[in-house]
Amino acid sequence: MIKNIIFDIGGILFDDSLENINKVLDKDSTNIYKKAYGGNFKKCLLGQMNVSKHIESFKDDKDYNDIAYILKKENLDISYPLIEKNLEYIKEIRGEGYNLFLLSNITEDSYFYIKNKIDIDGMFDGGVYSYQENLVKPDVKIYELIIEKYNLKKEETLFFDDKEKNVIAANTTGIKGIVFKSIDDIKKNI
Repeated sequence: MIKNIIFDIGGILFDDSLENINKVLDKDSTNIYKKAYGGNFKKCLLGQMNVSKHIESFKDDKDYNDIAYILKKENLDISYPLIEKNLEYIKEIRGEGYNLFLLSNITEDSYFYIKNKIDIDGMFDGGVYSYQENLVKPDVKIYELIIEKYNLKKEETLFFDDKEKNVIAANTTGIKGIVFKSIDDIKKNI
């Protein structure tokens, strides 16, 4: 019986997609997206570098203004918007008695932005965030950490993530992971 549901944040609660960035910048932003979220960005997710320093590393790049625009914390409402319908559904299942948790590769700036947008503490029973733990998915240690930290039973726990590699890693630890494409993926599995 499923008692615990763990959610990723990007792609489920907030839109971190290339499609959104294309809309924000009003052009094909594939290369900008790869630059902004590639390379040293992993250091931001690990809590080893702040996003401002990452942005400054592009100061001589032709795409600097676009990269800075999508990464600056004051623009996250536009570049990383809340997916309202998903939030509303997750609130509904909260009312059904499930224990809800967050497990996310996230920067410190994004974490505080999210805390200002939704009541993380009131809606979720806990969370593990990459920048705080110096671990990123798909490292199996981050999945083991959330299980241990909240004393969860793997066989009673579902994990939803929009990235298949993260779901595969969860499955290797004994947590049932499911690739999230829409709310229907949650409805079919709880």
